[in-house]
Amino acid sequence: MTDTDNLILNNLNYSLILFDENLILRFLNLPAQELTGYSDRFLNTITLDRFFGNNAYIEGKVRTAINTGEGFIDFEYKFTNKNRSKFVILEVSKIVYGATFYILISLKDITRFKEMDHHIKDEERIEDLSRFIAEMSHEIRNPLGGIKASAAYLKRKFNQPDLNDFLEIIIKESTRINDLIENLLDLSKKHRIKTSPVNINKAINEIIIMEQVKLSEKNIEIIKEFDPSLPLIYASENALRQVFLNMIKNSGFAIKKHNGGVVKIVTKLDYTRNNPKFIKIEFIDNGCGISKKDIKNIFVPFFTTKEKGSGLGLAVSQKIIHEHGGFINIDSVKNRGTTVSIYIPIEKSKLN
Repeated sequence: MTDTDNLILNNLNYSLILFDENLILRFLNLPAQELTGYSDRFLNTITLDRFFGNNAYIEGKVRTAINTGEGFIDFEYKFTNKNRSKFVILEVSKIVYGATFYILISLKDITRFKEMDHHIKDEERIEDLSRFIAEMSHEIRNPLGGIKASAAYLKRKFNQPDLNDFLEIIIKESTRINDLIENLLDLSKKHRIKTSPVNINKAINEIIIMEQVKLSEKNIEIIKEFDPSLPLIYASENALRQVFLNMIKNSGFAIKKHNGGVVKIVTKLDYTRNNPKFIKIEFIDNGCGISKKDIKNIFVPFFTTKEKGSGLGLAVSQKIIHEHGGFINIDSVKNRGTTVSIYIPIEKSKLN
């Protein structure tokens, strides 16, 4: 294979993996190496079943291609290998070359498109929920104000210590519910974002400094992997700081359950087709993780796995990132840890 051939194959935006008639790996381009975690040092040594981790589905399609000569394509296959999970377009082909043949497997990573589709559905769900929240909040606030005012009146009129304690509870809880409703109303409203140039690394670092004492008390170590070449983005710095604070607190809570641990914060340019359009911020912890059942509801208002949580932190964070034209993705394994990936567009036009 010529240098030109290699240059072309390695700059394709999909993965190519080639096996010989004995199903031994003969070639994989750079995108395939990045997707699967295997390098070209495995060439001529590793078999198809080991390469794909004894994946019966792929092996079955390969056997069919060998026996019939017919290719196969799956437009939405969840590919998992070496702890990597991606949605791909999977294509299996048999290539006859003289007296021998090869099996060519093509994998086109469509994970980003799946995430964006999920993001759009989330926005539609949030809009429906926002209308419901706005209506219900007004219905609750009116009688709640009367309850609080009545309790305050009774406290002033009778001034009995044994009664005052109960009335004070009513007043405090009414205030707490009203604050919760205020947060819900804020969640349901669409805001016009006032933007200014923001240094993402600096904003996150300031939050880390602010939380450092609390994190140290919980035996939590922060590891920073910041890309110093990140461009400034136009955003609401205060809003993004709120998101970053929520993420660090959530990681801290998850790690606290495990009696200490590590939170790694990574910032980098996210390359799609070799064209960076997003800044990607990852919060990676080795805490208690989230179950598959819970992760489906993680952005739903009021849903929480914390004993004293309001269930609004992630919902508010998602809303803020959506308002900036970005999205959030969460991967988690119970008892192993969680990775929260935040994508924020670089282009100023996305925010105006």
